[in-house]
Amino acid sequence: MYLKNIAIKNIGPIDELSVELPFHENGVPKPIIFVGENGTGKTILQSQIIDGFYEIGGNLFDDIKKTAGMGYQYFKVSGGINLKTGSENGFSLLRFENDENINIEYFDKVNKVTKEDFTKLISDFSLSPNNKKDNQKEITNLNSEQEEKLKKEWKTGAYFYQPAYRYEEPFWKNDSFFSTIKFEDKKKFSGKLYKNIEILSSTKENKSYLMDLVLDFANSPNTVDQVIWIVINNILKKIKQKENVRFGIGPRGGYRVSIVEQDNNSSQIKELLPSIDNLSLGESLLLNLFINIIRHADNPPKICGQIKGMVAIDEIDVHLHTDLQNNVLPELIKMFPNVQFIITTHSPLFLLGMKRHFGEDNFEIRNLPNGEIITTERFSEFENAYKALKATEKFEQELKIKTEKSNKPIVYVEGPTDVKYIKKAYELLESSSKNFNLDIIGEETNLGTNCSNDKALKNAGKFLETNTKLLKQKVILLHDPENSITETEKEDVLFVRRMPKFEKAPLQNGIENLFLKTFIEKVTKHKKNCFQYHVVGEERKSLKILDGKKQEVCNWICNNAEKKDFKNFKEIISILSDIMTPQK
Repeated sequence: MYLKNIAIKNIGPIDELSVELPFHENGVPKPIIFVGENGTGKTILQSQIIDGFYEIGGNLFDDIKKTAGMGYQYFKVSGGINLKTGSENGFSLLRFENDENINIEYFDKVNKVTKEDFTKLISDFSLSPNNKKDNQKEITNLNSEQEEKLKKEWKTGAYFYQPAYRYEEPFWKNDSFFSTIKFEDKKKFSGKLYKNIEILSSTKENKSYLMDLVLDFANSPNTVDQVIWIVINNILKKIKQKENVRFGIGPRGGYRVSIVEQDNNSSQIKELLPSIDNLSLGESLLLNLFINIIRHADNPPKICGQIKGMVAIDEIDVHLHTDLQNNVLPELIKMFPNVQFIITTHSPLFLLGMKRHFGEDNFEIRNLPNGEIITTERFSEFENAYKALKATEKFEQELKIKTEKSNKPIVYVEGPTDVKYIKKAYELLESSSKNFNLDIIGEETNLGTNCSNDKALKNAGKFLETNTKLLKQKVILLHDPENSITETEKEDVLFVRRMPKFEKAPLQNGIENLFLKTFIEKVTKHKKNCFQYHVVGEERKSLKILDGKKQEVCNWICNNAEKKDFKNFKEIISILSDIMTPQK
């Protein structure tokens, strides 16, 4: 079972939010990460998901709901206390889908709302509110066959939530010294799940699980248990960032689960830590999180790639050192490709690590409270300078403002000389009037341009592609000729195009590639100090404009060029005209 949609209206700080969770084409979930300042609704969003877990799981198993008189208690408190200040009503919607492609829906509403209110946020949501001014929670009613299939998914997969207030007991606390490790020897009955949905602390359970695992493959060796043991030890190695460590199993009367160092022959050298209780809090939280996934899905035992489920984690970076956030955590998440991770974080370093391990397109970042998709470019310079981070944030904000306010189509190019050349081409070629705004990506300053290059243009494309609702007019992202891009269009408002490339032109890079050889020879005679040839032996090879001289060359060309010199710019005008002119 995976979460497909979540929508929230007037709950906590969230005015309106509708998110369709990301998946690969083959149905494998992509991690989704919610970011935002304190008080923007990250924990509120997670609370709705975990409440959905309890409502659905409580209908399937006898050991999840907590009784209260003749009924049961909700995990999440209902009522007006949840409403956004000043609002009279509100609701949260969840839509899950199981392995049989059956939708399981949940809603939690406060006061009177309508079905139309629901479908404005999730168009095909099927459950209906009672049209009364009260509080109501409902989930989809499943038939007995559907319930049995869903029970199997829950029993064999990992479905749990780890809140920001999770903890693990330190080794120096008295109770920890005398904790009892118990083998799992209870018979499990079919009507119970025997797994916690909310996990606050799990060291004791995981020590017991490790003991059970060792005992099982010692008494009855099998490949799966041995692979699981290797995987859990690999998790430990990644967290400790040491390749020669593993778990040790000690004799009765002492610490049963320790951490030891090995030599190259895999024999024990020394005891590194007498107990896993001696791990730092951050290491312990991280280790237990991923052992929990394996333990919860251990029915029957399976390797990481086979484990399915949903794991929601609030403030995943809490108590973690920067290396664990940036390097280790993304690597561990990647070990479980079929688990849907729903994460909140305050850590740019974690997001940068996710980009490095997954690639920008294989996970998603949503900014709360409005839920817009953002890219890691906002955080890409964090490791070097906080100032660069703010510049990227400013870039996205200015891009958003420009596109929202424009009353004409916009063509974005890489630099200010591109703008001047295209304007001059329209002037000289006496083409139809330029009925669009032409602008650089980024901004011009007294020291040059910021965030204005091919990379910035590509990042603008990613930002606008995932936020097309911002676009009131057509937007064209026009790349330089030499850049490798895929020409695309989305929803008839966002177009990615590349200038034509002339292979025999003397200048191979930039918009200057469009100028004819005879004209560039003329320019070089007047502006010798602005050009340089790449020379091999006695033969001149490629010509280039020197750094810092592009503007000077541009000014001379725009003041002296004739119509024939801009001949090749007709192709740019044609590209733009085809997009701007409505198709008949």
